[in-house]
Amino acid sequence: MDSMTPHDHYIRQVMPGLDSCPLQRYPAISLLPRADNRPLGDCALLMLVGLTGCGKSTTLAQLDGGGMPSRREVADCIAIPYAQALAGEALLPVQDRARRFKYTRRFAQAVPGGMAAAFSWLWLHNDAQKPLLTEGIRGDAELHFALGCFPRWRVVELALPPLHRLRRLSGRQDEFDQVEEAADLRFLPRELRDEARTLLVRGEINQRALAIVRAEAQNYGLNPFAAGQDYSNYQRLDVARMTPKAVTEAVRDLLALPCP
Repeated sequence: MDSMTPHDHYIRQVMPGLDSCPLQRYPAISLLPRADNRPLGDCALLMLVGLTGCGKSTTLAQLDGGGMPSRREVADCIAIPYAQALAGEALLPVQDRARRFKYTRRFAQAVPGGMAAAFSWLWLHNDAQKPLLTEGIRGDAELHFALGCFPRWRVVELALPPLHRLRRLSGRQDEFDQVEEAADLRFLPRELRDEARTLLVRGEINQRALAIVRAEAQNYGLNPFAAGQDYSNYQRLDVARMTPKAVTEAVRDLLALPCP
């Protein structure tokens, strides 16, 4: 890339090759700077985070996010095509979740901050409605980057143990949950494998959910952010014993507060 920054490389070499970008459906968001917008990294934003199956989509569906794109959409427009371009591959949509994790891992290896950096490349129209709410980052590296670089971002993590997430994933009907790989239980801690094997035999969890969680764990681990106490703009909600309504109300209350 010579002297180009990763962002410059994306703008000059990757973005022109995109046939379409789902961010076009968000009138307040731009991939290019304009006189009437500002970097998203400078904006007050609540970023709802958590590993797959923790309830982010359910919570966001009950809240007004102010027209912000999701992690999936930003990955489709920025991280995945960037990683494909690095590998000399055609810029094509990717549905399989295990492959998507591989591409976002490749992006994070090339771009410090990974998806947190990708979100910071977006520009927000000055007249955008508030509050700004989305989900988009996960894993220690992305959270450290976001919390340290963008102090106006408040990060709220929904924390749920792995077997709880596997149960939820096994029962939900989301067309995005496509994966071609099979998975065994060796990615789980030893103390969870026997219980997981019993749940698998009973049909309470399935191979699709195992494959998704394993692929995600290769990028982001299995546990919530361990260094949250180091950042005043981080809050953690342990949601195992919370109803979806209670989670939504807790996040709504945090939206009403100024970022520390």
